[in-house]
Amino acid sequence: MATAYSPSLIALLKGIVYSHQKDEWENLLQHEADLKKYVSVMGLELYLDVSEGYAYLRQHEPQEGEPELPRLAEKRQLNLYTSLLVLILRKYLLEHDAQGGSLRSIISREDIINRVKVFLPVSSDEVKIHDKIATTINKVIDLGFLRKLEDGAQNYEIHRILKGFVNAEVVDDTLKRLQQYAAEKEATDTND
Repeated sequence: MATAYSPSLIALLKGIVYSHQKDEWENLLQHEADLKKYVSVMGLELYLDVSEGYAYLRQHEPQEGEPELPRLAEKRQLNLYTSLLVLILRKYLLEHDAQGGSLRSIISREDIINRVKVFLPVSSDEVKIHDKIATTINKVIDLGFLRKLEDGAQNYEIHRILKGFVNAEVVDDTLKRLQQYAAEKEATDTND
């Protein structure tokens, strides 16, 4: 039996709901209390950030005395390139927000490539690196952190939900360590 909030519930069970998904977003806002009550039975919480324009379901962390339920989705470890790109995009969001830019953060494919290459050892095979970065961009799109724009150019919108998954405090330190790793790898490869 369908309920008034079924459209937003189905969208949430599939993944992240963004404010640009007008019908699901409006339905979610209208039935927020009902949705929270419904998903709590499954050990889930509705995380809703109206100002950033996204919502998703996350596992409820059991309190003392509560039974631990099986995880609905397993945590996945990201490979080096995907982790690097996610960190770079998060840093871009931080820079964009610090400049007081618009709510939408748009980045070009060329800018992504240039920002990623800073953290990679120098290579003579530029085509291979560009292909690897293109594959990584598609992976990050699949993760829901990036969306290709249909603007005729190769531009992408960074979804602000990335802020909920990557803590701003770890970005700079982790990127510095990755840059050191690339420099050490380059030095090692040169000496071989």
